[in-house]
Order: sequence, then structure tokens, then C-alpha cells
Amino acid sequence: MSNEVSKKPYRAGFVALVGQPNAGKSTLLNALLKEHVSIVSDKPQTTRRRVTGILNLPDAQVIFVDAPGTLKSTTGINRFLQEESGDVIAKADVVCALFSADDSLESVKDLVEILRKSRKPWFALVTKSDTMSGTRTPRFFQFLIDEKIPFVSISSLRRPQEACDEVLNRIIPHLPESPAPLFDEELYTTQTMRQLAAEFVREACFKALKQEIPYGLAVRILEFNENGAVVRVRCEILVDRPGHKGIVIGAKGQMLKRIGTDARIALEKIIGRKVFLELHVHVSEDWTKNPRFLKELGYVVPKE
Repeated sequence: MSNEVSKKPYRAGFVALVGQPNAGKSTLLNALLKEHVSIVSDKPQTTRRRVTGILNLPDAQVIFVDAPGTLKSTTGINRFLQEESGDVIAKADVVCALFSADDSLESVKDLVEILRKSRKPWFALVTKSDTMSGTRTPRFFQFLIDEKIPFVSISSLRRPQEACDEVLNRIIPHLPESPAPLFDEELYTTQTMRQLAAEFVREACFKALKQEIPYGLAVRILEFNENGAVVRVRCEILVDRPGHKGIVIGAKGQMLKRIGTDARIALEKIIGRKVFLELHVHVSEDWTKNPRFLKELGYVVPKE
């Protein structure tokens, strides 16, 4: 009998993080990477485009893709969100489905059906169950049990390391064997600093503004200049209603100043340099239904 210890095969592949809006996908991704790559807020449609995070381990490279929340609507930007989520699932090697404890039974059944049709290896995580009071349990628990769908409850905020270990233990065995990593091991995301700048400004808007405004809000970068000691970033915040412009700016410009300060701090942390951030607010009515604007803002599913 050989005394040699069998070496684990190296594995590398794509893992889709899917679920309803606010299921905790972005929070989990940031916890796994220990980096702020996917913006987080309690507003719907926080994640609009796929966000790729790369985790490098001694025996694996796990490429997580945070998909927009699954939706039924197919109008305007919702059509893109639905197509984007479907494309992320189609290109994944493994799918991680996140079900928030407050999800409806109907939404869980819909996602389970989508995943079964995809014929991809997948597993279920139940998030936020520790926020439920008393002995209450999620409405869909019995459905998962009846359908013999294994699941585990996690809390990416309260027990991040435990959540990460649970996810990785289930994912890695299902990734394809690979002779080498698929991406440079120095990378932890495929997003550019320009893209991150737009996302951090949008995150600051989502956190500062009222519930109805973020849905009709987008950010585009007009200038991103890394030459010199200070990184200069000029952004345009688009709103789809004239009445929202004043709300975003705020009395004496205080709301816009707050948004700019929060976004600048997040940018400086990830860039590691001083940032001069200039923000402007522009009204573009019905941009969410305008194909030209949607394409310009990157809301188009990439084709092979």
C-alpha cells in the first residue's frame, strides 16, 4: 500500500448566487471575499448587473456571480434584470439559491422550478431566519422538506465565517477540475474601478433616499482620471421624475453632499488613494424604458 497522501484535484468554476431581491446575495458575496465588491442596501433592485467576485483557495478558484433578484415583470429594466439572472444561471457550474426567511411560498416554488429546469447542480440556503421572532419558521420550510430539498440556515451578518464555511463545503466538490486558475490569482473581482465608482455612488443614494426613488435612479461616469496624486471622478445621477431631482440634492445641497461623502469614503478605501468626487443630478424621464439609455448604462445581457 502506498504511503503517499492523495492530493486533492484543483478545481475552478463559476457559482451563481440567485434569489429574490434582498435575499442576502450581495452580503454573502462580500463576506466570502472579505472585500466590498457588491453594493448592499435594504431597497429593491440593489443589484442590477451581475457582479463577479473571485475567491482564491489553495485547491480551488471559486468565481461567484451575484445575479439580480429574480422577478416576474418583463417591462423596461425588469426585462433586463430577468434576462441577466437567467443568463447567470445558464453559464454557472453550480447554483447557490438564497431564500430569505420572509420570502413567499410562491416565489420559492418559482425559483425551485427554474433551477430544476436548468439541470445545474444547486443547493439551498435560508437567510435571515435568525431575525424571526419566537418559534416562527419561514412559510416555505414545509415545501422544502416535502420536496426533499436539502437546505441550511445561515447568517452572513451575524455568523459570517460559519456561513462562508457552509457555502464552500457544498460548492467546491461540484466545481470542474482545472489544470490552473481561470483568472489571475491577484484579482478578486472583474469589475473596473470605473464601474465600482458608479456602483458606490448608487449604493450611497440607495442608503440615503426614500423607498420610491432608487428604482428610478441610475449613475453614469462622465470622467474617471487616475493621473496625478488624486483620483478625479465626475458622475451624473439620473432620476426619472422631475420632482426627484430636488430630493436627491436636498435642502442647500445637503443630501447630495451626504451621498458624495459616503461614496467617496468607500472609493478611497478600495482604491487606496485620495478621491475628488463631483456629482451632478440630471432628469431623464422614463430612462428605465428607453433602450438607448439602458444600453448606455450597461443594462444589456452580454452575447457570446
